[in-house]
Amino acid sequence: MKYLSIRQYVAWLTFIPLFIMAIGLESYFLHDRFAEMDQEILEKGELVAHQLASSSEYGVFSNNLEFLQNIANAALQQVDVRGVVILDSNSEVLASAGRFSSTFKDEIIDRGAAQNQLLLASAGNINHVVVFHPSTSAARGLWLYHAIVPAQIALDDLGTKTAVKPTGSVLVEISRIRHERHKTRMFWTALLATALFLAITLYLVHIASRRITQPIRRLSEAVQAIGAGKLGTRVSLSTGVHELATLAQGLNRTTEHLQQEQVVLQQRIEEATLALREKKEDAERASHDKSRFLAVASHDLRQPLHALGLYVAELQRKMSGTEQQHLVEQIEHSVEALSTLLNALLDISKLDAGAVIPQMRTCSVDAILKRIAVDYQMLADVKNIHLVIRPCTGYVTSDPLLLERILGNLVSNAIRYTYQNGRVLVACRRRGNFSRIEVRDNGVGISKIDQDNVFREFFQLTQPQLDTSRGLGLGLAIVDRLVKLLGHRVELRSVPGKGSVFALEVEYARHSDRATEKAAGHVLPDSRLEAEISPLRDKRLLVVDDDADVLSGTASILNSWGCQVSAAASVAEVEQFMRNGMEWDFIVCDYQLDNNTSGIDVVSLVHRHQNRQIPCVLITGDTSPAVLKLASVSGHHLLYKPVRPAKLRSLIVHLLKEDAHEN
Repeated sequence: MKYLSIRQYVAWLTFIPLFIMAIGLESYFLHDRFAEMDQEILEKGELVAHQLASSSEYGVFSNNLEFLQNIANAALQQVDVRGVVILDSNSEVLASAGRFSSTFKDEIIDRGAAQNQLLLASAGNINHVVVFHPSTSAARGLWLYHAIVPAQIALDDLGTKTAVKPTGSVLVEISRIRHERHKTRMFWTALLATALFLAITLYLVHIASRRITQPIRRLSEAVQAIGAGKLGTRVSLSTGVHELATLAQGLNRTTEHLQQEQVVLQQRIEEATLALREKKEDAERASHDKSRFLAVASHDLRQPLHALGLYVAELQRKMSGTEQQHLVEQIEHSVEALSTLLNALLDISKLDAGAVIPQMRTCSVDAILKRIAVDYQMLADVKNIHLVIRPCTGYVTSDPLLLERILGNLVSNAIRYTYQNGRVLVACRRRGNFSRIEVRDNGVGISKIDQDNVFREFFQLTQPQLDTSRGLGLGLAIVDRLVKLLGHRVELRSVPGKGSVFALEVEYARHSDRATEKAAGHVLPDSRLEAEISPLRDKRLLVVDDDADVLSGTASILNSWGCQVSAAASVAEVEQFMRNGMEWDFIVCDYQLDNNTSGIDVVSLVHRHQNRQIPCVLITGDTSPAVLKLASVSGHHLLYKPVRPAKLRSLIVHLLKEDAHEN
């Protein structure tokens, strides 16, 4: 829809009525004037015809043709008289003058004497003659007919009229050309006058509307500027329209009020922003302090737990009685549960602090699933759950350690929330450029409401009859963070009472990279190496830890595996061993030692002493990314406390076999 401006509205509303009125008045006056002019020329023609008929009476009576011709020539001298014809009573031409139009001559022949007649009428006691005067009008002329009647009329004694036969007639053609030209000039003069009048009126309307529309336009521009946030806009109008001046004043007052309110609001926003910034800084400071505390406390929390695990393993080896073994197993179960909870809390802290840096590489899905099968088969057997892991030959691009942690948490969660005699299936399939790894179970399922919350921290399904050791509800929260960190995608489908499906989509790798997979440091499953003690028999191991309990526990468990252990609490003791000429096949060292030394320093010292690279494992409770980066750059394997003895033994055996194969 096209909108008109106020000026256009004012112009149209003023101009259209004036235009209609001017055209109407001009038409009326022109029509009236043209009618008067037509009547004037008709009266003039009748007068000429009457005078000519009166003057011709004698000539017609005496048949004096020369006299009649002179009269006709004299009549022709009058303005607008085009032609004259004098006829006798038999319609014979007696005299003529001028040039007649062809149509006029035809009309004379057609009319003949039929029009030359007298009518006698009586009106009371007065007798008179009435003559019929016909007239015909055309575009170029006016034709008039007048009878020639004797001047004296005999009246009878009774006062009645006596019929008198005309002695002749005259025909006169009056030209309309000058008359029509005068009409045309009058028409164009009136039209130009009207156009000039309308133009002047339109100009005056333009001037008058500008005095109204210009202030309104300025007000409109001011409103638009205010709407755009320019509250400093003010309107100053010099107009004689009272309403517009009042409107401008009201707009200025409103704008001033809005500007004051904006200043107040801006101050409040700045105060609120400042308060928010302070709260944010406090929260960031608290989060930083929490992360720093966890980073510092991580080592202190993991250290005694690590030592406790070593002592429990040694105690389990030495206990022979059934009741004692059961007691030790209960202690080991408690230590393992405590380690799991502590690791989950510290993992959440590391992920939130951005301390976990993924190492993306090509890895085998089948290898990861086989390790998960070994790790969780015992847990499934305890609940009499049928755990099925189908082989998968594909390769994906991911961090193998973090991917295994994701799938392990999903499988553990599926077993935990599946009833006894249930079934958990792990399988994968190719879908476009992704490998879709699914963990299916026929457990309790998850309602629509709970599906939005299962990936939140400390959320647990209310099914206490399923598993009494359900943890803190951090497994899926860790999964969610790891999936986002790796750039993968996890999908959940579940029906209460029928089970759940967790689907993980990982980018598919077209070509495997076994060297990369080997460099990831994956070890053989614990269960397959439970009995492989013989590869460690008589192996010389250097153990370094500044914590006496951890050092004693580690040395004791290594001795029980048949190793020859050299235990040192500092770098100085290691140097003393080297001065005594001792050499080792493997190093187990704590990363953080006293006197600002680290396990990397110890390993470098031993490598220089023995003039060769021997395998080593660094053990630490510090989960900061700096430690992980330093260990990765140095090419050393890093384990976080608490370390399960079986895992430590598996890694030592694996690295010793690699070292023997390389040499």
